[in-house]
Amino acid sequence: MNIAEYLAAVDAKLYALEGIIVTCKIERRIDTHLCLGFIKGRIKFIDGSTLEFSEQLPVLRQKFRFHYMDAHNALIARWDSAPHHRTSQTFPFHQHTPQGIQDHSALTLLEALHVIAARLAH
Repeated sequence: MNIAEYLAAVDAKLYALEGIIVTCKIERRIDTHLCLGFIKGRIKFIDGSTLEFSEQLPVLRQKFRFHYMDAHNALIARWDSAPHHRTSQTFPFHQHTPQGIQDHSALTLLEALHVIAARLAH
């Protein structure tokens, strides 16, 4: 999926989730000459939880940070690609939870939104 297709898919996902999204602010920077981009933002959900994120595009580059916290700014989960947990089976990808660091495969904004929507559906 190219950058334009990915951004269109993000827009479609956000539209589909409009019933659980209170506010959404997204910044997009695209360099068409280099075929690189960056998307970052903050999404607040109906339960008061918030997702702060940044992702390098195309998503095949797999550089990301998705920080999901509750209404009191306590960590629910953070998925990232920072190469600081070298013992992880999924290095450099991992997940931070209140219980500690866990192995986790690479994630995209679309997948993070799917996880959050499933959580809010319960």
